[in-house]
Amino acid sequence: MQLPVKPLLRGWSHLVGAFLALVGTGLLILLSRDQPAKAATMLIYGASMVLLLGFSAAYHIFSWRPRVRAILRGFDHANIFLFIAATYTAIAYNALTGYWRVGILVSIWLLAVVGMATLTGAVKVPRWFLAALYVGLGWVGVVVIPQIVATLGLPALLLILLGGLLYSTGAVAYALKRPRLWPRTFGYHELFHLLVLGASASFFVVMAVYVIPYRPPD
Repeated sequence: MQLPVKPLLRGWSHLVGAFLALVGTGLLILLSRDQPAKAATMLIYGASMVLLLGFSAAYHIFSWRPRVRAILRGFDHANIFLFIAATYTAIAYNALTGYWRVGILVSIWLLAVVGMATLTGAVKVPRWFLAALYVGLGWVGVVVIPQIVATLGLPALLLILLGGLLYSTGAVAYALKRPRLWPRTFGYHELFHLLVLGASASFFVVMAVYVIPYRPPD
């Protein structure tokens, strides 16, 4: 069976992003080195970002046999759930307190595990349903907008919302397989990957500029 020809740029943006994420993770840990718990959450966040982008690059750039490709696709999609949960962890653990912190962390990780579990079943999950799960999980945090503004400030919230909008736009492009753009070199999937990188950059700024410097009142 002949596999469809991939656009020439498929996966390469995430390869670059993986190297930048690796450097960025080191920077986040360095900036939070005097706060061990915060540094640990930055490691979780950064490691999941490197895993997401690095695995995506390897999966999309190289050609794999159909059976191997199906397995790798499952891991590629599962990494998105992991990255969403890790991003929430870095923000919620450091910027929320009490029941809000516990509630968000427990809810997000439970939902992420459920999302990953849906990928292990015998039935292939429809593209649109998977995209809806990603978007739904990503926007759970709207319930803590007042708390985020109170601790990290309005600029941080705006960057979080920007990142969420970029992720959501990418998910729509992925689900609809649109726009087609230049299918031989740069198609809807490449646009999706660039939007993921843009959103990741927005959240990285939130971590470096707002989350790490934030110190809860005594």
